[in-house]
Amino acid sequence: MSATPPRRILVATDLSAQAGKAVQRAGQLGAQHNARVTALHVLPEGLNPELVEVARACLRAHLDQYSTATVAEAAVRHGNVARAVDAEAVEHRADLLVVGAHGTHRLAGAFLGSTPADLVRVSQAPVLVVREPPEDAYRTVALAVDTSCVSAMAARTACALTPRADHILVHVSVVIGEILMRMRGAGDEQLAQLRKVSTEEVRGHIMKLATELAPAATRVVIETGRPQTLLPQLCHRHAADLVAVGTGGHSRLGYALLGSVAQHVLRYAHSDVLVVPARKG
Repeated sequence: MSATPPRRILVATDLSAQAGKAVQRAGQLGAQHNARVTALHVLPEGLNPELVEVARACLRAHLDQYSTATVAEAAVRHGNVARAVDAEAVEHRADLLVVGAHGTHRLAGAFLGSTPADLVRVSQAPVLVVREPPEDAYRTVALAVDTSCVSAMAARTACALTPRADHILVHVSVVIGEILMRMRGAGDEQLAQLRKVSTEEVRGHIMKLATELAPAATRVVIETGRPQTLLPQLCHRHAADLVAVGTGGHSRLGYALLGSVAQHVLRYAHSDVLVVPARKG
């Protein structure tokens, strides 16, 4: 299954400076891919109608300050932020949602209760969470993969979004039985052999994916350990300015299930993060 560059981008902003980074990145990607960019600000329900006009004026000023590209439409809506943004994305058939990150890796626990993580959970489209100022196009993209279809789709989506970047395929294998062997007194040589066998089982699949991507991955990094902990560290070590990760399945209500690996990448990655949900069906 191939992926295509975005044609319709929706950027959600709360008019903060952090959201301004998302507006800048959305504009840059829109210009790069000749995509239509729509900006959205969501107000709580029940506000005085006069404040809506004030919000529209503030949104226009916010876009003038942060966006160097033409924004096709600027809209103000009411209600729950995540649901309103998701509804707008569906209405505009957006194939990429851009939002600014809240919090930092030092306050990681607060992030998953924030609006960006709520948007990641409900969105049917890929969500780009912007943390860093977008000085230029993405240069180094870490593609976090396992052997699932959704992680392969996330890698393809990131490659289509960043065709001129250096793409690194990153896989962390969980070594089954390592803890038990340690408890039984296994030495370093035995543990190293176990890790080698574990990674060799998956290496062929990962290398095949690396060559099938468009553009093909320039590097492949395979390590053993706990993916939740090691993935953000590896991405930082390789100076990635974007990390792509898939998140699998949907709940019976249709909301994407935010897996533990995606949660940790969102919490602890120093870079921007692209989360690609599993497609229904």
